[in-house]
Amino acid sequence: MKFAIIGGDSRQKYLAELLWRDGHRVCTYALERAELPPQIPKAGCIQGCVYGADCVVLPTPAEAGGLLFTPLSAEQLRCEELVAALWQGQRLFGGRLGDALCLSALRQGLSVEDLTRRQDFAVFNAAVTAEGAICVLMENCDTTLWRSRILVCGWGRIARILTRRLLALGAEVCVAARRADARAEASALGAESCEFAALAERIGSFDGIVNTVPASVLDDAVLCSAAEGALLLELASAPGGFEKTLAENIGLRVLSAPGLPGRYAPRRAAEILCEAIYASIEEGEG
Repeated sequence: MKFAIIGGDSRQKYLAELLWRDGHRVCTYALERAELPPQIPKAGCIQGCVYGADCVVLPTPAEAGGLLFTPLSAEQLRCEELVAALWQGQRLFGGRLGDALCLSALRQGLSVEDLTRRQDFAVFNAAVTAEGAICVLMENCDTTLWRSRILVCGWGRIARILTRRLLALGAEVCVAARRADARAEASALGAESCEFAALAERIGSFDGIVNTVPASVLDDAVLCSAAEGALLLELASAPGGFEKTLAENIGLRVLSAPGLPGRYAPRRAAEILCEAIYASIEEGEG
């Protein structure tokens, strides 16, 4: 098969190498700053890259503000330009694909799959994100995670895996979640748990706070009650769980860590992408 890899970060570089080593033809575009084997060509135009390709792979996340995510390129490629260059019958893969991009691709006769909606990809990606979050906490704390009091906001895939790993490292973990069943599950694992409404009285006892909820769950009053110098790690996508400017102004240490798989473990993240793409192709053929 021929794969066209367009845009993205180090994950796409490693993905291109994995596909090439598996015997596929691979061409890239908007990855000119990536170090690739000479056998993997870097096309000079989008049309040259996608011509004859069975599968076109976009980044994860694919876009922002209508522009393709291209941190390893000076190229600014609008999503409508990309779709216009594609051919009927091609398979289009990517992460967090916008509705407009998906609709346009479907109208053009493409098969579209948002890999972040696959359960297998989401679980493995969450595991990499959780490990990356622990790495960030270790690098930015002046103490050990052992005996540290850590608040985890939310109880999605990332929060569940992160809580288990923090507990295994000896941290004292409290999970804030809206649902009673989520709080019960966290308690069953050995963590404390509470509702978000209870944080105003409890937040001052935590050394670190990790948010995984893409919605405001730590309001201004709660932030002002946090311990001086506490570390706030934002893992959620915009708008995030708290007001970053306020948190910094009151002396809290704030770290935003979007795209941790691509920053912390791009090779493993690329393997997860590759597995998800192969699984999707197999399912389509079946």
